[in-house]
Amino acid sequence: NAHYPPHSHRGLTTHLILRGDLTITYPNDERPEKVTYGVGDRIDVDAGRVHEVWIGDEGCTYVIGE
Repeated sequence: NAHYPPHSHRGLTTHLILRGDLTITYPNDERPEKVTYGVGDRIDVDAGRVHEVWIGDEGCTYVIGE
């Protein structure tokens, strides 16, 4: 399974899950939690917000826009 270590982007990013699932956390939050998103879900990550992502066991196809 792919893992994307903590990172951020210069602009707002939007992720739309088309197949599979991914889990995301925001390690710099006061109380970080892992949340899993699946088909049809949309995740918006603010510019500069550090996040970490794990791809599900069956993989994940998603569209990301910045």
